[in-house]
Amino acid sequence: MKNKSTIVIWLFRPFTYIAGVKALLAGIAVMALISILGYLSYTHFDGIIDIHLNCLSSPTPYIIHAFYQLSTLIILTAVFYITARVASKSETRLIDIAGTMALSQAPLIIAALLGFIPSFHVCIESLNTDIITVLQANIIPVMISAVVFMIFSIWSIILKYNAYSVSANLKGAKAWISFAVALLICEIISKIVLYQIVPLIK
Repeated sequence: MKNKSTIVIWLFRPFTYIAGVKALLAGIAVMALISILGYLSYTHFDGIIDIHLNCLSSPTPYIIHAFYQLSTLIILTAVFYITARVASKSETRLIDIAGTMALSQAPLIIAALLGFIPSFHVCIESLNTDIITVLQANIIPVMISAVVFMIFSIWSIILKYNAYSVSANLKGAKAWISFAVALLICEIISKIVLYQIVPLIK
């Protein structure tokens, strides 16, 4: 029973054991790996909670995948640090927010690995493509990939919540509400940044 409890903690609340510089270094390694795997598997993490699969015939420069992770780390750290300072009476360390948020990306490693499955890449190459026909012909892989990627996105969101609540020492409604607002702000900022910057570095 104790072993099961320890596994659950490592899967959903690893910040009980790791924070600060160690979490940041581990998180940076995780995000670097995600950028490499995403590049190789044509998997785009283009947003705070977004996972999209690109056409296998349309490779994207590695710098874009690296930018996804760099912008995600900067936005998550800035927004959640400011939110923690506003919502919490406890002293919140910037390095704790940065480290735990970086580490919360870990489930996306598996999502990037699943991107190596060719059947998950249902390609809509142009506006002239009959989207309905393509989706109907690939309904099973589309549904499977949608469910699987949703699971890993939710897992990552749970980790982000626990990263925030532990780092800011918040619990209950105040933690949930401030987290939800901050995550929404992060997603909006992320989309704006990617929309403005990615076309310039392609």
